[in-house]
Amino acid sequence: MHCLYQNNNKKNGIVSKKVYLCRNYLLFLNIEMILSIVISLFSASMLVTCSQAQKMYIIEGIVPDKSYDNQIVYMYDYETREPVDSVFVVDGKFTFDGVADTAVIRLLIVNRLQSVIIPEKGKIFVDMANPQSIKGTPLNNELSKYISGMDYYWDREQINMLSSRFFNENKNNALGIYVLLRWSTFLEPDKFDLMYSQAGDIVRKSAPLQNIVETNESNRQTVGKNLFADFIIENGNIDGSRVSLSDYVGKGKYVLVDFWASWCGPCIAEKPVLIEVYDKYKGDKFEILGVAVWEERERTKKYLEEHNSPWPQIIGAGYIPGDLYGLSGIPHIILFAPDGTIVARELRGKILKAKVNEVMQ
Repeated sequence: MHCLYQNNNKKNGIVSKKVYLCRNYLLFLNIEMILSIVISLFSASMLVTCSQAQKMYIIEGIVPDKSYDNQIVYMYDYETREPVDSVFVVDGKFTFDGVADTAVIRLLIVNRLQSVIIPEKGKIFVDMANPQSIKGTPLNNELSKYISGMDYYWDREQINMLSSRFFNENKNNALGIYVLLRWSTFLEPDKFDLMYSQAGDIVRKSAPLQNIVETNESNRQTVGKNLFADFIIENGNIDGSRVSLSDYVGKGKYVLVDFWASWCGPCIAEKPVLIEVYDKYKGDKFEILGVAVWEERERTKKYLEEHNSPWPQIIGAGYIPGDLYGLSGIPHIILFAPDGTIVARELRGKILKAKVNEVMQ
């Protein structure tokens, strides 16, 4: 460090020997330092490169036919729906690569095709026409099995058994997040909260799961205390006329309000239970009301024309009911008392039938 000081004393125009030697030493020192820094940076770079290589994932995907060529496959964060990456389809194929992270879930979308993956170390394969095809790494192999099971089963008890097994084996990774999110639409609030409390940090930090916990608590506080929150849908009747929730709720009947959508498998699976209850109790003291949410009006109308429902419907309700009632998923079935207060929420299956039987007695 002391060589930075320069002695400017000269004798006969010649720099003193002391300064000359010092400069030579500084030059030698600088060369050594530069070499040391270069070697260190190179070593660090090699370590980072090797480390990243050890954690890399590669996704090799295919699409149904050549019509998808030059289209973009988007990768989204499954929980936030924010874009993460994108690639083009070339000759019916596409490839993603990146650093593996088993704490996140990704959603691949091209046109109307979707597939869920977990960016785990290794090579992952997916056929976008078949979401069950995901395979190649341990978590993605298990993800494929779970998706296949959920697509196969319609019975709530079977779904609970399937989801319980996969969740217990994956309480602290992205698969655990995915399982609990899909399972949440079949779980009673208390049961969901219990499963969430048993999860590891990775699962518990999931924002959508945290939102469900908060919604469950908010819903508990409304049961038996507050009157219904009314809403108006300008063209909500089948014939396109104006309708409101208050046209049905708070009119002296028990009203079972089913928030649903035609694309929702669990909603359709719940319909036989609703029909059974409706056939038993319909009349002056009991009514069922369907409220179609989160889909286009015409799509709901087409479904109802092909699969007639015996109870009245409000269609094209969009996101209005969800915002008012804190819906985190559907079906979401609420029983309102004759005065419009909330008797119970999140009713499904045997619990739904038992609750209606209880109040109608």
